[in-house]
Amino acid sequence: MFRLCALLLAAAPVLASAQPIDTVLLAESGRFQFPHWAAPPNASYYALYSRFDRLGRPYLYMACAEHGLVTLDISDLTAPVPVDTIWPADLSGLKVMNVEQVDELLFVCVGAFEGTAQMAGLAIVEVSDPEQPVLLDLWSDPAFANGASCVRVEEGVASLGVMEDGVVALDVSDPSSIAFISGYQPDPTWPGIAGYPPATRGMAIVDSLLYLAYDAGGLRILNVSDPGAMQQLGQYVNPQQPALTPPAYNHVTVVGDRAYVTVDFCGLEVVDIGAPAAMAQLHWLNPWNCIGFSWFGSDGHTNETAATMGDSLLFVSGGDSELLVYDISGPVPALRGGHILPNDTAAAWGVDVFGDRAVSSFVNNANLPFQPYYSSFGGVVIHDWTADFGTGLSHPSEAPLVVSPNPAVGFTGVTSPFDGPVQMEVTNALGCVLRNDRHAASSGHRLLLDLTGLPPGVLQISLRSGPHERQARIVVQSP
Repeated sequence: MFRLCALLLAAAPVLASAQPIDTVLLAESGRFQFPHWAAPPNASYYALYSRFDRLGRPYLYMACAEHGLVTLDISDLTAPVPVDTIWPADLSGLKVMNVEQVDELLFVCVGAFEGTAQMAGLAIVEVSDPEQPVLLDLWSDPAFANGASCVRVEEGVASLGVMEDGVVALDVSDPSSIAFISGYQPDPTWPGIAGYPPATRGMAIVDSLLYLAYDAGGLRILNVSDPGAMQQLGQYVNPQQPALTPPAYNHVTVVGDRAYVTVDFCGLEVVDIGAPAAMAQLHWLNPWNCIGFSWFGSDGHTNETAATMGDSLLFVSGGDSELLVYDISGPVPALRGGHILPNDTAAAWGVDVFGDRAVSSFVNNANLPFQPYYSSFGGVVIHDWTADFGTGLSHPSEAPLVVSPNPAVGFTGVTSPFDGPVQMEVTNALGCVLRNDRHAASSGHRLLLDLTGLPPGVLQISLRSGPHERQARIVVQSP
C-alpha cells in the first residue's frame, strides 16, 4: 500500500516546480532542552537525529547517544514531555546514534561512532503505543567495530551504515529475528585525498540502487538488488575540491537524476546520477569558502537533508548555521529561508520534516576538545514552516495546499490561505465526494479534518473560497 501511495503522489503535478518560491517562513512552535549537568559546566545530554512519528501521532523519536532512544510527547508543543527512554543498558551497552520509522516499527542504529567506537548494531522497536515501546530484537557483531550511522529499509532488508566498515545487509522480514545477510566495504583507498579512511555517513535507496555518502570516500552508488552480493557501480568526488581539504560527504537525497549531497563545511553539491558510472557535478554551493583548516570555526557544516513539498524544497541541517532551506525546483538550489544563527551557542546535527513541521536536533559539545563549533544546547527545536510564493503566483490559490500530518490517521490539519468562509471537499480517486463541509476561517487558520470513516488510501482535499481553489493529496492510513 505504501509503495502504491508513493507512486500515486509522485505522479501528481508538482505546482512548485513551475512556480518560484520567494521565501520559506519558519516559526518556532516548540523546543525541548536537556538540563545541564552540575559538572562539567554547560554539558548535557543531546540529540543527534530525531524523527516525527510517521503515522501522524504527536510524538517525536530522538536518537540521543548515551541517553538512548527518547520518545517525546509533542501534543502540547509549548511543553514537550519525554514519556519513555530505552537506555543503552537495555541495548547491550550500545549508544543510540540514529533512528528511522517504517509503519509501527522503529529501526534504531546502535553503536557509537564518535569518541570511543563501539560495535555496530540494529535494534527494532515496536511503537503501536508510542508511550510503551517494545524492543523486539537487537543485532550486533564485533566484526563491525566502528559504530552504526544510518539505516534504510526496503522490502524486508535493512541496509545499515557501519562507518569505516561500509554497509551491512540484514534480513528484517521477521522483526523479532534479525538475520545477517552480508557486508560490503567500498574501496577505501579512493580518492586518496584524506589521511584517514572513508566512512558511511548517510544513504538513500531508490530502485535497488544505494546512494552512499562515504565521507572522505566521496559519493558511491551500489547495486543492492541482491543484498547478498552488493556491487559498486560508480564513484564521485568534487572535481573542484580545494587543495589540502579532505572531502566530507555526509548525507544524500535523491530527486530524479539528481543527488543533493551535503559536504560539511564545503556546503552542498548537486550531482547528475543518471549514469552511475559517469556521475558529474551540476552545481556546487560553497557558502563558507571551505579550505583546509577552515573546518575549525566555519560558520556552517551541512549534515542531514530532508526533501518536502513534492521534492521542491530541501531542508538542510547546518551545524553552527542550524537550519537552511533551499528551493530545488530549478537547476540551481536557491536559499529561501532558515534559522541561521552562526557563532551562537547552538549547533544542529540532524533535521527531519513531516507535513508543515521541521525539527532540528542539537548536539552539546561544550566540553569536548578540537570541535569545529561550540554548542551548549542539547535537544530539539520544532518549527512550523510555510512557503511564500510572493509575486511568483498570480493568486495564492495556485500554490500547493499545506496539509499536516500527511500521511495521517485519525485527523489532520489543513491550513487555509483564504480570508472568510471556505468549503472543504474530500474526494477519492474516482472523484466521489466523501466529505463536503463549510468552515469559518481566516488566512493562516488551521482547520481540523476528522478522518474517521474515510477509507485508507490517497484522497484529494479541495479548499474553495469564491472563485479560488487550492488542492492537495493526502495519504489516509489505517488506524
